[in-house]
Amino acid sequence: MTEPTVQDVTAAWSVIGEKDHQLVAPDWSPSEPVEITGVATMAIANVLTDTGCLTEIWRRDWGLDRLPVDQVFQRTLAKGAATDWHAHATTTDRLFCATGRLRLALYDARMASPSHGRVAVLRLGTERPAVIVVPPGVWHGVRNVGEDTALYLNVVDRAYDYAEPDNYRLPHDTPLISVHV
Repeated sequence: MTEPTVQDVTAAWSVIGEKDHQLVAPDWSPSEPVEITGVATMAIANVLTDTGCLTEIWRRDWGLDRLPVDQVFQRTLAKGAATDWHAHATTTDRLFCATGRLRLALYDARMASPSHGRVAVLRLGTERPAVIVVPPGVWHGVRNVGEDTALYLNVVDRAYDYAEPDNYRLPHDTPLISVHV
Protein backbone atom coordinates (compact mmCIF):
# COMPACT_ATOMS: atom_id res chain seq x y z
CA MET A 1 0.00 0.00 0.00
CA THR A 2 1.39 3.41 -0.93
CA GLU A 3 1.36 6.33 1.45
CA PRO A 4 -1.02 9.15 0.59
CA THR A 5 0.51 12.30 -0.83
CA VAL A 6 0.51 15.56 1.11
CA GLN A 7 -2.06 16.89 -1.39
CA ASP A 8 -4.31 13.85 -0.71
CA VAL A 9 -4.12 14.40 3.04
CA THR A 10 -4.63 18.17 3.06
CA ALA A 11 -7.52 17.87 0.58
CA ALA A 12 -9.38 16.06 3.38
CA TRP A 13 -8.98 18.97 5.84
CA SER A 14 -11.72 21.54 6.43
CA VAL A 15 -9.14 24.19 7.41
CA ILE A 16 -5.88 24.72 5.49
CA GLY A 17 -3.17 27.21 6.43
CA GLU A 18 -0.05 28.34 4.68
CA LYS A 19 2.68 25.69 4.42
CA ASP A 20 5.97 26.61 6.08
CA HIS A 21 8.96 27.38 3.89
CA GLN A 22 12.55 26.37 4.66
CA LEU A 23 13.90 28.47 7.55
CA VAL A 24 17.34 27.01 8.19
CA ALA A 25 19.96 24.76 6.63
CA PRO A 26 20.20 21.13 7.84
CA ASP A 27 22.81 22.15 10.45
CA TRP A 28 20.43 24.89 11.74
CA SER A 29 22.74 27.68 10.60
CA PRO A 30 21.05 30.85 9.31
CA SER A 31 23.95 31.59 6.96
CA GLU A 32 26.76 29.70 5.24
CA PRO A 33 28.22 27.05 7.59
CA VAL A 34 31.69 27.34 9.05
CA GLU A 35 33.76 24.30 8.03
CA ILE A 36 37.06 23.00 9.44
CA THR A 37 38.85 20.74 7.00
CA GLY A 38 38.98 17.14 8.20
CA VAL A 39 36.59 17.66 11.15
CA ALA A 40 32.93 16.69 11.11
CA THR A 41 30.75 18.79 13.39
CA MET A 42 27.06 19.11 14.13
CA ALA A 43 26.29 22.66 15.26
CA ILE A 44 23.12 22.93 17.31
CA ALA A 45 21.83 26.43 17.90
CA ASN A 46 18.68 28.11 19.16
CA VAL A 47 16.30 29.51 16.57
CA LEU A 48 15.07 32.74 18.10
CA THR A 49 11.41 33.66 17.57
CA ASP A 50 9.26 36.56 18.71
CA THR A 51 7.89 34.32 21.45
CA GLY A 52 11.03 32.47 22.64
CA CYS A 53 13.34 30.02 20.93
CA LEU A 54 13.44 26.50 19.53
CA THR A 55 16.37 24.12 20.01
CA GLU A 56 16.65 20.93 17.99
CA ILE A 57 17.98 18.25 20.34
CA TRP A 58 17.98 14.98 18.40
CA ARG A 59 17.70 13.67 14.84
CA ARG A 60 18.15 10.05 13.84
CA ASP A 61 19.58 11.12 10.48
CA TRP A 62 22.53 12.74 12.25
CA GLY A 63 23.89 9.18 12.55
CA LEU A 64 24.90 9.68 16.18
CA ASP A 65 22.81 6.71 17.29
CA ARG A 66 20.56 4.12 15.63
CA LEU A 67 17.59 4.33 18.01
CA PRO A 68 14.14 4.46 16.38
CA VAL A 69 13.35 8.10 17.30
CA ASP A 70 13.31 10.37 14.25
CA GLN A 71 13.66 13.72 16.06
CA VAL A 72 13.44 15.35 19.50
CA PHE A 73 13.47 19.09 20.00
CA GLN A 74 12.80 21.53 22.82
CA ARG A 75 10.93 24.80 22.55
CA THR A 76 10.87 27.70 25.00
CA LEU A 77 7.88 29.99 25.20
CA ALA A 78 8.02 33.36 26.94
CA LYS A 79 5.53 34.22 29.71
CA GLY A 80 2.12 34.89 28.13
CA ALA A 81 3.32 34.06 24.59
CA ALA A 82 1.45 31.79 22.18
CA THR A 83 2.49 29.81 19.14
CA ASP A 84 0.55 29.94 15.89
CA TRP A 85 -2.01 27.26 15.17
CA HIS A 86 -0.21 24.59 13.18
CA ALA A 87 -0.91 21.17 11.70
CA HIS A 88 1.03 18.50 9.85
CA ALA A 89 0.03 16.39 6.87
CA THR A 90 2.16 13.37 7.82
CA THR A 91 3.96 14.08 11.12
CA THR A 92 2.76 13.03 14.58
CA ASP A 93 3.81 15.32 17.44
CA ARG A 94 4.38 14.05 20.98
CA LEU A 95 4.47 17.02 23.34
CA PHE A 96 5.85 17.10 26.89
CA CYS A 97 6.19 20.23 29.04
CA ALA A 98 9.51 20.05 30.91
CA THR A 99 9.18 23.30 32.88
CA GLY A 100 6.45 25.87 33.30
CA ARG A 101 2.73 25.71 32.57
CA LEU A 102 1.17 25.36 29.14
CA ARG A 103 -2.31 25.53 27.65
CA LEU A 104 -2.54 23.27 24.58
CA ALA A 105 -5.47 23.93 22.24
CA LEU A 106 -6.45 21.29 19.66
CA TYR A 107 -8.87 21.40 16.71
CA ASP A 108 -9.74 18.36 14.60
CA ALA A 109 -9.85 19.47 10.94
CA ARG A 110 -9.96 15.94 9.51
CA MET A 111 -13.30 15.75 7.71
CA ALA A 112 -13.42 11.93 7.91
CA SER A 113 -12.73 11.90 11.66
CA PRO A 114 -15.53 11.04 14.10
CA SER A 115 -14.41 14.07 16.13
CA HIS A 116 -14.21 16.48 13.15
CA GLY A 117 -14.75 20.07 14.30
CA ARG A 118 -14.19 19.37 17.98
CA VAL A 119 -11.95 21.56 20.10
CA ALA A 120 -10.02 20.39 23.17
CA VAL A 121 -8.03 22.49 25.61
CA LEU A 122 -5.49 20.75 27.85
CA ARG A 123 -3.24 22.13 30.55
CA LEU A 124 0.09 20.55 31.32
CA GLY A 125 3.37 21.46 32.96
CA THR A 126 5.72 20.93 35.84
CA GLU A 127 2.88 20.23 38.27
CA ARG A 128 0.88 18.16 35.74
CA PRO A 129 3.32 16.21 33.55
CA ALA A 130 1.83 14.53 30.49
CA VAL A 131 2.76 13.44 26.99
CA ILE A 132 0.18 14.51 24.41
CA VAL A 133 0.16 12.68 21.05
CA VAL A 134 -1.15 14.94 18.25
CA PRO A 135 -1.89 13.11 14.98
CA PRO A 136 -1.62 14.62 11.49
CA GLY A 137 -4.53 16.87 10.54
CA VAL A 138 -5.16 18.07 14.09
CA TRP A 139 -4.42 21.78 14.42
CA HIS A 140 -2.74 22.69 17.68
CA GLY A 141 -1.22 25.67 19.44
CA VAL A 142 0.42 26.31 22.78
CA ARG A 143 0.22 29.27 25.18
CA ASN A 144 2.46 29.77 28.21
CA VAL A 145 0.08 30.40 31.12
CA GLY A 146 2.79 30.28 33.79
CA GLU A 147 4.81 32.99 35.51
CA ASP A 148 8.13 32.13 33.85
CA THR A 149 9.47 30.95 30.50
CA ALA A 150 8.16 27.46 29.75
CA LEU A 151 10.11 24.68 28.05
CA TYR A 152 8.51 21.80 26.21
CA LEU A 153 9.82 18.88 24.19
CA ASN A 154 8.51 17.39 20.97
CA VAL A 155 9.38 13.82 19.99
CA VAL A 156 8.19 13.37 16.41
CA ASP A 157 7.84 10.26 14.31
CA ARG A 158 9.17 12.02 11.20
CA ALA A 159 12.14 14.38 11.34
CA TYR A 160 11.67 17.95 10.14
CA ASP A 161 12.26 18.19 6.38
CA TYR A 162 14.27 21.38 5.87
CA ALA A 163 13.52 21.67 2.14
CA GLU A 164 9.81 20.70 2.39
CA PRO A 165 8.54 21.42 5.93
CA ASP A 166 5.41 19.50 6.92
CA ASN A 167 4.01 22.53 8.75
CA TYR A 168 0.87 24.50 7.99
CA ARG A 169 0.14 27.65 9.99
CA LEU A 170 -2.68 29.98 10.93
CA PRO A 171 -2.55 32.94 13.36
CA HIS A 172 -3.15 32.02 17.02
CA ASP A 173 -6.35 34.09 16.92
CA THR A 174 -7.68 32.93 13.54
CA PRO A 175 -11.47 33.20 13.15
CA LEU A 176 -11.41 29.80 11.35
CA ILE A 177 -11.16 27.97 14.70
CA SER A 178 -13.64 28.69 17.50
CA VAL A 179 -11.05 29.00 20.26
CA HIS A 180 -7.83 31.02 20.41
CA VAL A 181 -4.55 29.39 21.35
